[in-house]
Amino acid sequence: MPITNPTAHPTDRIDRIKACASGRWREIFVRLGMPETHFLRPNKSCPLCGGRDRFTFFANEADGGWLCRRCGHGDGIELVRRFCSASFPQTLEKLETVLGLPHPNERYSRRRFDLKSARQAEEARLAALAEVWERAQRLCVPVAHTETNPALRYLKSRGLGECDRSTELRWLADEPYWETDEKTGRPVKVASYPVMLARATDEAGRLVALHRTYLTAAGEKAPVSAAKKMSAGAMGNALVRLFPASNLLCLSEGIETALSVHMLTGLPAWSVISLSGFKRFDAVPVGLEKLLIYGDNDASFSGAAGAYELATRLRAKYPHLAVEVRIPTRVGEDWNDVWQRERLSLGR
Repeated sequence: MPITNPTAHPTDRIDRIKACASGRWREIFVRLGMPETHFLRPNKSCPLCGGRDRFTFFANEADGGWLCRRCGHGDGIELVRRFCSASFPQTLEKLETVLGLPHPNERYSRRRFDLKSARQAEEARLAALAEVWERAQRLCVPVAHTETNPALRYLKSRGLGECDRSTELRWLADEPYWETDEKTGRPVKVASYPVMLARATDEAGRLVALHRTYLTAAGEKAPVSAAKKMSAGAMGNALVRLFPASNLLCLSEGIETALSVHMLTGLPAWSVISLSGFKRFDAVPVGLEKLLIYGDNDASFSGAAGAYELATRLRAKYPHLAVEVRIPTRVGEDWNDVWQRERLSLGR
């Protein structure tokens, strides 16, 4: 007979579910009754409110991140909870069942979660990422090569040609691009493109994930359905720490946005990679005195909401940390838009 296990910790269950669900969220949503069409492309109808052209599933995010311009945003667990109208414990049980994980209130289980195998798989994943990063080239190259380097040409087109100093950016001349076949569900190589890499690390500086921006030789985004992709795997507190923090630090969503903030302020800036990264952020560096959160001014207010939500949480947890939120004044703009106007006014 099932019994309650007093030693089970909710955070352990959540971490285990996220580790097993990474890269499988679309499959999970479909198995729980959500039509797959919601998750194939951006700006589809929402599985929660049904509204057209307002829902986006971030397939390259390990935690199943999503955004609806009416319902808000969250991770895969939150989408399942709301779709199934379930309590949080019930949601965890549903996900454990789909993933084949034992429930913590089961004394015996036919399915044992093999921690050793999971650990070995994670070590293999990280080793593969490290191999890609090691063979990639630094962006710092002689000025004469700037015009032939797709990654530098891309940054220059965004007004960020001086940001090659970041050690967290590299590039590869030829990287395969994969998409999931809608009929078979299997990955298919579409083509190969130059790619700009950004390294996401944890608090100890260890590589956790790689963000890829697929490009053309001319330095434009590649003509694919998702030119920006994050490698699969649990993110934890992984961020793209573009420049070493001092007693001041700027935080923003996207990588180019963080680089733009750096150009505007001259201060160290980190990227949380996406809006859901604001929810994950809890890695305040030792010695930090002031954190400036740069949110996007989305028409849906989601960027500002995420920035202020993070500020509220950090002020409560770190009462001695000065926290400010900054949002572009124009609706629909991010901080790269602001920097582009500023550099033009300066003649740069």
